[in-house]
Amino acid sequence: MAYPNSSLDKILKSPQLPSVPAVAIKLLDLVQNFDSSTQDIVETVKSDPALAAKILRSANSSYFSFHSDIRSLEQAVPLIGRTVITTLALSFSLSSEAMTDGPLSEHYKQYWLRSVVQASAAEALAGFINRKSMSSELFMTGLLIDIGQLAMLRVLREDYIPVIDQLEEDAASLEVREKLVFGFNHTDIGTQLMQQWKFPEAMCDATRHHHGILTDVTNEESLELARVTMIASCVGDYFCSDAPGAALSELRELTAALFHFSEETLSEFLNKTEERIQVSAEILSANADDLPGAAELMSQACEELAAISIAQHQQTQETLVQHRRSEIERQDLESQNRQLREQAFCDPLTSLYNRRYFDESIQKEIDRSCRRGNPIGVLFVDVDRFKRINDTYGHQFGDTVLARLGAIILKNVRTADIAARYGGEEFVVLAVDASETGLSVLAERIRQSVETETFNHEKSVIPVTVSVGATFVSLCRRDQNISARILESADAAMYESKRRGRNCVTTNSMATEIERRISQLVVENRFSYWLVQRRIIDGADMFEIAQSSRPAEVRLGESAYSKEWLNKGDVQKILDIQESTAERFGAVAQRLNLLTEQQLAVLLAEQAECSDILKEQLIDAGLVSIQEAEALFSQFLHEREQRLEMAVPRHTTATNAPASLFVKRR
Repeated sequence: MAYPNSSLDKILKSPQLPSVPAVAIKLLDLVQNFDSSTQDIVETVKSDPALAAKILRSANSSYFSFHSDIRSLEQAVPLIGRTVITTLALSFSLSSEAMTDGPLSEHYKQYWLRSVVQASAAEALAGFINRKSMSSELFMTGLLIDIGQLAMLRVLREDYIPVIDQLEEDAASLEVREKLVFGFNHTDIGTQLMQQWKFPEAMCDATRHHHGILTDVTNEESLELARVTMIASCVGDYFCSDAPGAALSELRELTAALFHFSEETLSEFLNKTEERIQVSAEILSANADDLPGAAELMSQACEELAAISIAQHQQTQETLVQHRRSEIERQDLESQNRQLREQAFCDPLTSLYNRRYFDESIQKEIDRSCRRGNPIGVLFVDVDRFKRINDTYGHQFGDTVLARLGAIILKNVRTADIAARYGGEEFVVLAVDASETGLSVLAERIRQSVETETFNHEKSVIPVTVSVGATFVSLCRRDQNISARILESADAAMYESKRRGRNCVTTNSMATEIERRISQLVVENRFSYWLVQRRIIDGADMFEIAQSSRPAEVRLGESAYSKEWLNKGDVQKILDIQESTAERFGAVAQRLNLLTEQQLAVLLAEQAECSDILKEQLIDAGLVSIQEAEALFSQFLHEREQRLEMAVPRHTTATNAPASLFVKRR
């Protein structure tokens, strides 16, 4: 049975596709939202009693090996970590999807075992490439890279089995045969499924490229994840296929090219993977009893390779070598470049960004904020009495404290935020699109996480705390010294926390009272805010969609003129002043009393959020229908118009202005 290319959409809409429970999706949203708290995670897990029981059981398993029993979710969540909780929730749901009875059950079990092997390999690899802080993300990615195979097993059923049965040694050949038979392959379906489930872009990219085609991957995080999943997929072949020799040969080549593994390091990595497979299989209901051990596989693989004649081996490897040579050379060059970038922009002790990178990033974010009117926040985090720690327990323990603190900060910030070691025991966080409340929540969460973390020195537990200063900036002005003043404000707030007794948070706001009012009005005049306030759309869903909504450029002058709030002469006057002073359009208009705060807020809200794009994304996500979206937007505009009419009368002197008026200057 053949399927044309156009059938991909039909496959993706099938009710037989694997699904992710709402609780797992909500946990993923909470992990990416720094406004969420540990209690939010706990309450979400509690909403699914079966999941809560499984997580508690897992917390007390050999997978974590805690010294004492974990008796409640309130205990488990801080100890295990937010990302790990999400990974477990997802894993349990996928395990249920995979373990299906029936004539295809054996194929489902084989798929699930391979997924657990790949996830364990990705997690183990994190420790060998200095990415331990990403081990949970890597485990989750390894678990999902072949989710498209599960989808094809479920939807295409018996038609898919002959394709699997013809599988040769190279996993890429499966993709080729899938394409020939169906017009699409499992990576196409898997990638789109993950996009529908709103997984991070880097994880979607890794799924799309895990068979080694990396030429169009430009994002550094996506590239790193794709390289890890390439090796994880190869490890899946090594443990689960009938040809471990070919998989071992490819593993040697890949690990040496991508991460400079020696033969000894590769052997250690495979042994560690075997350990993780056993504990992962135990909690994820995967039967690994018949899986050969790493030592047995190594012996079998070496015998297999030795049995191949030189001529056959050369013939088999010729195409692979030619195919890989240019890719390995490119990847090696990229690896070197990445290392150079890491040396230039990363702190080697904490794996956070360094001061140089942060200083460049904050200026870029200020420029973006000036264009869009989005607020930003900066945190200064300083270890309390760090000199005493170094003097009492030694510099090595001090370095351990700094490295752990870096990991804690990284765990609590969102993907879009930038965390850096600014110097010595000082850390900084740049929070983009932050609210004043959200910034305070983030600062307090970091402080509490450090306070509750256990720092052991020999047989003693050493208390470690931090003092945090936070600065909120709204409607940034183009000022050469604005970045320095923001940092000075956050630094001053941090020292105020020191003065207040340490281990606390102090927040400053650099926004004027007018800017604070306008900033709040901007939020209130966004369609997304209106939908959430009326409980039409869940806040977590809206946050995810709003983060990905990037509107086209909207000129305030043109928009104000079209609404008849400014006439031709008003716009021209503002543009002339703007050209000579470099002030923002809205700031000039307000200074001249040509626009009210409410009017300016509406214009800025439309500039920061394109309602048409937002409507399309809400429809695509299945949250509303086309008719509902149009009706809701009309109601929103009507209510906003009523508020505006009560605040200020419409301008009546406007005339048609030439289009060229708005082209060259903002």
